[in-house]
Amino acid sequence: MPVTRLLFRPLALAVPVTLAAAVFAPLTRGTATAAPDRTAPEPARAAGLDVEVKCVDDSTLKLKLLEDKLELVTRYGFLQVTVADVRRIEFAHRCPPEVAERIALAISKLAHADFQTREQATTDLKNHRERAYPFLLKTLKHDDPEVSRRADEALRFIQAKVPAPLLEARDSDVVYTEDSKFTGKLTAQSFRVLTGMFGEQSLKVADMRSLRTGAGIAADEFAGAVAAPATMATYQQQFGKEFVFNLTGHAPGNGQQATVWGTDVYTLDSNLAAAAVHAGLAKPGEAVAVRVRVVQSPLQFTASFRNGVNSNAYGTFASGGYEFVKR
Repeated sequence: MPVTRLLFRPLALAVPVTLAAAVFAPLTRGTATAAPDRTAPEPARAAGLDVEVKCVDDSTLKLKLLEDKLELVTRYGFLQVTVADVRRIEFAHRCPPEVAERIALAISKLAHADFQTREQATTDLKNHRERAYPFLLKTLKHDDPEVSRRADEALRFIQAKVPAPLLEARDSDVVYTEDSKFTGKLTAQSFRVLTGMFGEQSLKVADMRSLRTGAGIAADEFAGAVAAPATMATYQQQFGKEFVFNLTGHAPGNGQQATVWGTDVYTLDSNLAAAAVHAGLAKPGEAVAVRVRVVQSPLQFTASFRNGVNSNAYGTFASGGYEFVKR
């Protein structure tokens, strides 16, 4: 009997210890420090693409486009264009459904028996301006002479108030990239954009007339460039005027005289192609478009060595000087 009690005594002592561990274990787990979250953070959203938007009311917005791709329905099927490749978009004429409904209602009242109702409908159509223009063009051929006359009156009013380019009713969207042009209809009803003052917003496609990206703006800016003269000597005293030229950066050893006077501001008789290389706007032999502004002469044109071109010093030059407009 004593032997039996000795054998089972350790077991009896172990039970309370085990139960205690079971009771307090949940408390211990609950107060333990949580393991650090090692999940990889989500990548930050891209800052967006700088764009300039021309709206149907002829206002201009500068903002960031947050879309990654644009989907275009073409006669050959669906096409996705990466936004980063876009240079310019010319939007088709779109009229928001609620506006189209109001225009249709006004047109229906042009034949109303009450004179004042017809007058108000005509005024409403005039107020819709370019939005109503395509609808009024179709109404010109109406069987009712009164409806046709009033449509013509509204059209003439709109034509007198709205610039002709804004009245071009395009049926298709046209997307331009650096080397391609795609015609179709964008599937998006709106674009996500980032504004400086109001944060992220949604801009309706129906409210946009055109869109240009930074590269597209630059391309349009230099679209009217002409061949550059050797110097700006014939532009004397045309202070403040700007000119856009196509030129090829001067390359040493081509046998042509290419003297330059000044730094940043150059004398009018400085070689334009060599000055462009000196200013860092062109490499030797590289064809570029540059914008040049005629300015008053500084008291002293300073000499410097830049980009492989030596420029000379010179005193004041009464006829003026020129500088490159860097944008």
